[in-house]
Amino acid sequence: MQLQQAKETVLEAVNQLVTAKLVARTWGNISCRVGSDQFLITPSGKAYDRLTMDQLVLVSCPDLSYTGSIKPSSEKAIHALVYQYKPKVACVIHTHQEMASLASLLGGKLAVPEHDGNLMGTCIHTARYGLPGTRQLRCQVQRVLNQGAKSALLMANHGALCYGASLDETFLSAAVLERICRQLVFSRSPLLKTLEGKKQIMLLAEKHESGTIAWNTTIAGVLKSFCTQLMYRKADCRYILLLVSEEVLAVTKTMDKVYAYLDDFAQIAGPSIAVLHPHASIPSSAFHTDALLCKEYGALCMGSSKADAEAVAMLVQKNCKAALFGLGIPAVQPLAWLDTQVMRFVYKHSYAKRAEEDSRM
Repeated sequence: MQLQQAKETVLEAVNQLVTAKLVARTWGNISCRVGSDQFLITPSGKAYDRLTMDQLVLVSCPDLSYTGSIKPSSEKAIHALVYQYKPKVACVIHTHQEMASLASLLGGKLAVPEHDGNLMGTCIHTARYGLPGTRQLRCQVQRVLNQGAKSALLMANHGALCYGASLDETFLSAAVLERICRQLVFSRSPLLKTLEGKKQIMLLAEKHESGTIAWNTTIAGVLKSFCTQLMYRKADCRYILLLVSEEVLAVTKTMDKVYAYLDDFAQIAGPSIAVLHPHASIPSSAFHTDALLCKEYGALCMGSSKADAEAVAMLVQKNCKAALFGLGIPAVQPLAWLDTQVMRFVYKHSYAKRAEEDSRM
């Protein structure tokens, strides 16, 4: 693929990922092969809804070198591996799509229905967990590619890697993977299948530059009390949304704290989030996260922008499903405490600040 064609293809893929809600905020990445030993990839920490061609980064497959001041995605190494192991692959997308992320918690190999075999192979391999952007993750992905992963693979507690000879084929792999994973998740967790339904997200409060707060006129008194405390004690909290779904409400009935099963949740929402009883006081630790669960009401999702709060809501929904998926399945475990702390720190002090700076430009 020529460079200009690659730029157009990557931007088209970005728009498709955002529309399909396969990524949250800047998480996930896309690349296209350029020539025999280079690929064009999305940058690190740049908002996808405002991405331009000149922000895409050309990377060398052999040594991951690049030119210019814009950094490529931190997952460039796993893209390079796919191009090295799969000479016919022209596009690679890394998504955090919901059902594939849940299925990744099981580990091992997932059976592929016979009618999907031509595209997906006989099974979907899962790479063991490694922190995002690390050599450990790259080694685990390399091991799975060595085992013959045909057009997609899962990364434990993280997401999916899909690839193909064209952009259309790559997105088809992602769609088929999601369908296969949905069937598997629901077969292992009838509870999740029973709970699946519509979710509702509403704006509860918005803090203006002057410091005044605009309230949703239908907000419950209990929630207004929580939101007031959050708005005035969290400097970066300007929007609060209420997420209501059957999965979230089920979690508030059965758990006192929700741990991070997925690393995008640990990064963007927090290593764990508290479940509050109505009229309870907010624990001090909760002011360092961007979500809270409230019994009988749902999840309070916070952000410095409405888009940030919406991303948090998306991840809270997915992680609550993961927590419910783990009920009765010993293999499904939350991430290690230290890993979640490291990811949250890096996100708050690097990616989030970079995205905030970009939003001001």
